[in-house]
Amino acid sequence: MEYNYEKNTPDCSVTYMRTHNGPNSFRVYYKNSACIRFTPKQVGAVFGIARFTPGVNAIREWCYQMVDKYGSEADKTDDGYLKYIAKHGFGPEAHEEPNDNTKMIT
Repeated sequence: MEYNYEKNTPDCSVTYMRTHNGPNSFRVYYKNSACIRFTPKQVGAVFGIARFTPGVNAIREWCYQMVDKYGSEADKTDDGYLKYIAKHGFGPEAHEEPNDNTKMIT
């Protein structure tokens, strides 16, 4: 199954590819070249010096959403994904337990 980034152009496109066998991946077409990448961080690196522009940040954000929605457990243990969840996520996996860093006075 393939999911295309909604703002793809003829010069730049990103597609999330889900597979039954093997890891899910991203196909990135940029500067007349296509490559396969496995993490959103690697997708951002394809764009070189432009990787911190708002457009590439939006692509990376979309990549993290695809991993969150369709990614396997192996994809969700990636350091970049865990940092993304800590920053944008909600629920118990995103935040530390509030009682972990407290001391009890007796």
